[in-house]
Amino acid sequence: MKVDDTTENADRCICPNCPTHANDCMKEEKLYCAKGKSKCPIKRQGCLCGECPVASDYQLSDLYFCDIGEAK
Repeated sequence: MKVDDTTENADRCICPNCPTHANDCMKEEKLYCAKGKSKCPIKRQGCLCGECPVASDYQLSDLYFCDIGEAK
């Protein structure tokens, strides 16, 4: 399901707490499920997408949106 790129969803986004999100390049990015994959290099170090309230609300089942791109 397509995720709405809204302030409300961005405020509820937990991307900044993700172990994969831990590089300085990504510090200003979040809500990958709506906006698409990161422009930064990704080193998968664990994923919190399954615990995210935004992902739950939109019934998303994929992980690593920072690497694979937005939810469809």
